[in-house]
Amino acid sequence: MKDCLKKIYFLTISVFLFHCSMNMEDKVLLDKEQIIDSNFSQSFVENFNKNKNFSSSYNIFFSEEVDEKLISSFMKGIEFGFFSNQDSMNSKLSFIAFNEESDCSTIKARGFNLVLVNDINSEFYRKCKRRLSRNSLFTSINIDSENEFIQIDEKSLLITGKNRNSKNNENTLSLKNSSDYEQKIADYFEINLSNERVRSLRNVLKEKINFSPRKRKDIDKIFIDALPNETKRIIPAIRYNLIFDAEVLTYPKSLDVWNSELSLSELNKVEGLEYPVLLNRMNIFEKIIPKLNVNEKIAFSAGFDIFFFGAKIRGRSSNFSGLLGRYEIKENFLYSKPLKFRIDLSGVKQG
Repeated sequence: MKDCLKKIYFLTISVFLFHCSMNMEDKVLLDKEQIIDSNFSQSFVENFNKNKNFSSSYNIFFSEEVDEKLISSFMKGIEFGFFSNQDSMNSKLSFIAFNEESDCSTIKARGFNLVLVNDINSEFYRKCKRRLSRNSLFTSINIDSENEFIQIDEKSLLITGKNRNSKNNENTLSLKNSSDYEQKIADYFEINLSNERVRSLRNVLKEKINFSPRKRKDIDKIFIDALPNETKRIIPAIRYNLIFDAEVLTYPKSLDVWNSELSLSELNKVEGLEYPVLLNRMNIFEKIIPKLNVNEKIAFSAGFDIFFFGAKIRGRSSNFSGLLGRYEIKENFLYSKPLKFRIDLSGVKQG
């Protein structure tokens, strides 16, 4: 526990240093005309500029079971929200570590109490979810919302990355044991078989034949559930193999525009569900988010949203979207829900 208190002290000092590092240039970057990407960016900035409603105090309780790097990113998100304007800096912040075996009476501070646990199976959550006051909410950084995709059927293909589950679907192409994505996708769509047939025909006829590979017609949707560094190889592999007829849809945390090498033309007609922070490169966050990996970006965004839009979240408001999309509360547990999006040559449409 002493080590945790040291970390809390360090985080308090880091809040001060973070504030000192901000300057007027950050505020200039909020100008609407400089915001790029989707229509989400403009609505987010409008909510950001209009928000004046903050709790008098925020008490952040975090379980010792939560990964320290994610806690650090979560705290940075809270810090960013805290120093965003004069109204938010009037709030009081407290960070308290607790053990999963602690008594529920540990959470008894006044103000808005946010209890960060490792996941929905947390021992502390199970025993305390109905025993805390109405000003207390549980949440986790590690929980993914249920996706609202149309059910994957026999005319759909799910491509999964090396660290993603196969979703127990028969029409699944797993890249778990492959490094040659282009070849594996070509094999699945039987493009190489078409090439072999035309080579055999050329040998028989002894003449050149103009030919475009015939692709399987039984697939009309391709779903991608992979890490962003895999997705930026999978989508070009699909385009490279001339698979243009099938729709391409991505699962959450499959794209990351902060570290992507994909062009707008490669992403053209891609759609799906994504956390806004991973799809909108807003200038206000340019100095901090590019340094974070995907999970740290999610943690940072959770901290920012919960602090900056905390009053809206607690009031179950549906007229705003945060960096992690929309929020819902079930059994005193706060969930984030990624938003639908579509990309075309004019840009990103989300929200």
